[in-house]
Amino acid sequence: MGTITISMALIINGKKVEVPGLTTKSWLDGPSWLKEITDFNPRARWLRMIVMHTHKGVKGKVLPGIGKASSTAESLARYQTNTDRQVSWDFTIDRDGSVLVQNDPTKKYSWQAGNVNSISLGFELVQTDEGDVYEGQIEKAVLLIDALTALLGIQRQIAWSRKTNGPKVSVVKRLQEGGNNVVGIVGHRNQTTDRGPGDPGDAMYLALQKAGYECFDLDEGEDLKTWKGRQKALGLPEAECDGVPGPKTIEALKTSGHKFGLFVKRPVDDVLVP
Repeated sequence: MGTITISMALIINGKKVEVPGLTTKSWLDGPSWLKEITDFNPRARWLRMIVMHTHKGVKGKVLPGIGKASSTAESLARYQTNTDRQVSWDFTIDRDGSVLVQNDPTKKYSWQAGNVNSISLGFELVQTDEGDVYEGQIEKAVLLIDALTALLGIQRQIAWSRKTNGPKVSVVKRLQEGGNNVVGIVGHRNQTTDRGPGDPGDAMYLALQKAGYECFDLDEGEDLKTWKGRQKALGLPEAECDGVPGPKTIEALKTSGHKFGLFVKRPVDDVLVP
């Protein structure tokens, strides 16, 4: 068996992009069981959304510290290359916080979130047998999201509920309708009624909120209202002030001094080289 290379790189636009603090293994590094996804379509549309998943989809506890690398992560990686099962996702975050990379999301889209597959990417958090995740694992998931949002121009905002003043648990109607005007980070539970509150559970949303990600009630259109105002302030033509921070909004933000075209800044922005 050959040597397994441990890196800190994601595969974006066909290139390795190092993310300091993130331990990864990709199909370019080995081992032999770690391969590119086999269920996919070519990416043809603007990638605007990250969908969070837990592999069991059940609600568990958040355990202190960090877990140990698990055989479950390898099983999930192998599962993605079984052509009899039409399902895939882009990244798997093991209990020790390491990340398995099985797709370049700029080239292909995985089959992980139904009707929003073509405009999203997805990652799976490996849970314990009881459905728990670890604090350290969540921290690495936040770092992965920080890096992906920067590299892909996805605004740092999450699905929230004003009624409960907490993470959005139920389905977002706009996602059911195709999600074309939704940008940011959502859970699988926000996209389909087939998944319960444990997919991905509240902890990921709360960690992103603590990290400074903006919280918008998507059913109330808070994101659309806020971004329309920002687009006008950036001087975009009236016809382009639609509340959806797409490529033109990103370029305007870059021009105004926002690195990567993102409204919310994160520490990784200072060290990430696209």
